[in-house]
Amino acid sequence: MRITALLLFCAASTSFASLGETLEQTIERYGPLLKKEQAARPPYLNPSDATIQYGFGKNGFRITVSFVSGKCAWILYVKPDAPIYDTDLRTLLDNNAEGSQWNEGNDVRDRFAKKKIGYSRADGLAHAEYEELGDYRGLSIIAKAWRDATSAASGL
Repeated sequence: MRITALLLFCAASTSFASLGETLEQTIERYGPLLKKEQAARPPYLNPSDATIQYGFGKNGFRITVSFVSGKCAWILYVKPDAPIYDTDLRTLLDNNAEGSQWNEGNDVRDRFAKKKIGYSRADGLAHAEYEELGDYRGLSIIAKAWRDATSAASGL
């Protein structure tokens, strides 16, 4: 049992792309690109590299990423058929630490979400949020570079 869990953890830790990787590195990890589209966006947000989303599928996850200056700056991991368990959340966060550390997570009060946890990185260059809402279960990880790029695109 322990060996199986360890093997699954090792497989998961090496199979997910990280913030800062290029599109080519992301494709190498996830396999073929399933879709590329302009994200649905508010009318004040002009199209930019940060608003183009690339979709992949791997290990039961739907993965959507966006890039800023050629580097991954926004990742959404969605597990359609099950919650993302704490061990998986920690693995995904650790894979996106970029040499920093994530906090333990804070429950966020939300009257609609069944579960919502916010995470921040010690270096202040990324934050993440896990949410369970109806059938949706997803972890979004957002780099400061993506926030800066979308703010610039909106003129804010």
